[in-house]
Amino acid sequence: MKVEKGAFKLGYQVAVIGLAALAAGLFFGAAGSAFAAPAATIKMQDTPPRFAPEKVTIKVGQSVQWVNNAQTLHSVDADPSMVQDAKDISLPDGAKPFDSGFMNPGATYEYTFTVPGTYKYTCVPHEKDGMMGTIEVTK
Repeated sequence: MKVEKGAFKLGYQVAVIGLAALAAGLFFGAAGSAFAAPAATIKMQDTPPRFAPEKVTIKVGQSVQWVNNAQTLHSVDADPSMVQDAKDISLPDGAKPFDSGFMNPGATYEYTFTVPGTYKYTCVPHEKDGMMGTIEVTK
């Protein structure tokens, strides 16, 4: 039986692609999918300005998604250089600050938490109105 070079090359390419897909599936399956749904969703509200819910608890490695379903700009800030009063936020030792930037109505922001502890954050445009939230990250 004679095998054409083109057919062999195509079969080889299909096998390589299949093995790459299998390896990616095993990697993401073991490490947690890079496309996993957030562990919690927090909505931003206008009247009064607040995060709903104001406090959530998740596990290390999980993410939180914020949705601006309000009619005004909002933000998610746990960065002392971005807030008006650094006492309005706090991060556990070793955690990196995060900042969504200004979020237009309909925008979303997602952050994955890798350090356990308590994170207190605010909405910069509504910080003086008391728009604060807390994320408790457990092991």
